[in-house]
Amino acid sequence: MDSWPSPTPARLVGRDTELDHLEAALDALDDGGPAYVTVEGEPGIGKTRLLDELRARAQGRGHVVLSGAAAEFEREMPFSVWVDALDDYVAAQDLADHETWDESLAAELGQVLPSLRAAGGDGGAVADERFRAHRAVSRLLGLLAEETPLVLVLDDLHWSDAASVELIAALARRAPDAPVLVALGFRPGQVALRLTAALAGPRARRVELNQLSEAEAAQLLDHLDGDAAAAVYRHGGGNPFYLEQLGRMEGGALAAGPAPASTAPDGGVPPAVAGAIAAELGSLPERARL
Repeated sequence: MDSWPSPTPARLVGRDTELDHLEAALDALDDGGPAYVTVEGEPGIGKTRLLDELRARAQGRGHVVLSGAAAEFEREMPFSVWVDALDDYVAAQDLADHETWDESLAAELGQVLPSLRAAGGDGGAVADERFRAHRAVSRLLGLLAEETPLVLVLDDLHWSDAASVELIAALARRAPDAPVLVALGFRPGQVALRLTAALAGPRARRVELNQLSEAEAAQLLDHLDGDAAAAVYRHGGGNPFYLEQLGRMEGGALAAGPAPASTAPDGGVPPAVAGAIAAELGSLPERARL
């Protein structure tokens, strides 16, 4: 749900403090040192949207921006989020001519990146090989950030494979000596303890996304009249994804309905939101639903 497609561009409302944290992280990056920022929150709260804003602002400063996202169906694929973020970009660079590049580095990176796998292993590295692979990725990030600061965004880490999480934790403990900002998006309580422990130090800036207030929700739903916006908020709470889905229902549908329970029966998606999504999917042509 964090990345649910919407026919209209997602809007950022009520996130001024969180945006200030992102700007501060980019300022620290411009000062030349490595940094981490975590964006945490429940499904649909806007983690991906906030990371999109970070990417846009970093690009506006002229930084190199690379992104990867974990996927639930790739949990058995080692280093999948790193492959998503780095592999195509590294394959497109002429790194062999760089003075710090050598066959040993390429072989160690081959444990992580398929584009270099002919020089390395198959991604199923044993402990000592993993340590060398972690060190090699740190060297690679430093190399990529040598001329221009690098922003690396890794999203949906609650679905990440163990090898990717282990590598993130290793880099958090031994960050590259280069201007590299690593931004991580995940649901709290659903990532490995080793990652949260590694990010507990002062180097990591933590951004927690909370639900919107009713006034902030009204800004997000400014295409609705006051009664309709209030009805949407009663059913969807302050979750931006829920609000956007309910806000696209035909006017009056919620206002005329009964008051909702305070939470969904199973702690999941509120019934009105589930109904709105089902109705939207049902309106699509069959080919689009497949």
